Amino acid sequence: MNLFLRIFLSFWLAAILLAASFYLMGRFSGGEAIERNEAVLKAQADIVASLWLNNGRRATMLWLTALPLLERPHLVNAQGKSMMRMGPRKQKNMPIRPMIAGIHHKKNGQVVIIATLPRVTPPLFLVRHLDKRQLHRMPMIYLLPLALVIISLVSYFLASVLTKRIRQLRSTVQVIAEGDLSARVTLKGSDEVSALATDFNRMADRINDMLNSQRQLVSDVSHELRSPLARLRIALELAERSDNPATSLHRIEKEADELESLVTGLLSLARIESGQSQLEKQSLSLCELLNQIVEDANYEGQAMQLRVQLDNCDNITLFADPVMLRSAIENVVRNALHYTPKNSEVIVNALQTQDSVTITVDDQGEGVPPKALNKLFEPFARVAEARDRLSGGYGLGLTITGKVMQAHAGQVTAENRQQGGLRVTLILPR
Repeated sequence: MNLFLRIFLSFWLAAILLAASFYLMGRFSGGEAIERNEAVLKAQADIVASLWLNNGRRATMLWLTALPLLERPHLVNAQGKSMMRMGPRKQKNMPIRPMIAGIHHKKNGQVVIIATLPRVTPPLFLVRHLDKRQLHRMPMIYLLPLALVIISLVSYFLASVLTKRIRQLRSTVQVIAEGDLSARVTLKGSDEVSALATDFNRMADRINDMLNSQRQLVSDVSHELRSPLARLRIALELAERSDNPATSLHRIEKEADELESLVTGLLSLARIESGQSQLEKQSLSLCELLNQIVEDANYEGQAMQLRVQLDNCDNITLFADPVMLRSAIENVVRNALHYTPKNSEVIVNALQTQDSVTITVDDQGEGVPPKALNKLFEPFARVAEARDRLSGGYGLGLTITGKVMQAHAGQVTAENRQQGGLRVTLILPR
């Protein structure tokens, strides 16, 4: 049961309990009034019977009319006909014939008390009508505290049920705030509080993963920076000692370029992950974009006798960020070039379906161990035993590709081809 329905039904329950309590208390307090009036009526019946038998009708009528109006009963015969002189307005309240001694409850809330005059023949009856006001219901001064008690009990029950679950959630939040990111909320049920607990656990998992990823990234960056900085220091020392520092300066320039490439990749990755790189989507021709990437890649691969070929590309139009999408595809193609042996080629294909566009990039390298396929798109991911570390790069290109695909609501996967090499597949929604 969801939280809204629970609160709604609780208020209804409070209202029902309040009404039932008022009714029962009213009936209880009204019962005392009925018993008291019945005893009075029976005593009056004894007096009226004595007057009727000893003094006659006139004396009886004088005694009855001398009573206060609110305490005056009606004298009727067995057919319910009044033996007193009464107007038609008062006749409307007479009970239905025949007369039966006792207490009778009417549907309108009135109570009719009938008492038989003893020793009188033909039989006569005294009738007393009690309306709601004469039943002496519980005074308002008692009803208000009763209402407060009932509402307080229901509210306390509802508040205890709700706050108990919220307190559990709060205690977990406090534990996480103290630094224990492994704490999770365990709440059963299917209401809004349980849904909030599930969302909170998902958020905690995401924060924990982000922090672990950040720690790993900092560790990897520190490790990757250590090597070029060490080489820079050695090159500087050699330049200081050498009579011809040109060679050392060339080495320093190369290491500086590698550092610049690493820092540029890290900044690009940080901007994408932080959401600072906003997508500037526009309509673009995917085939035209792929042709440009293939042309640039062929120019780069000439020195290694490598060729990049675009086999298939339909007339595909996408709504995407051209700069970021080009960077994502280009990173995959350049990565394939780095791991493809000489005198071979990289094959690019693009196919479209009704819902998506699929781009595949196949190389002819040695492939990747199956356990390492899912790690290719993580920062600084390397598979030294299958793909040569000396081929260049810091493992950031494919990571940027994965982030760009996520930003476009797409995905990127990698798999080993049966004929050898690696296939990277990029899927974009139409």
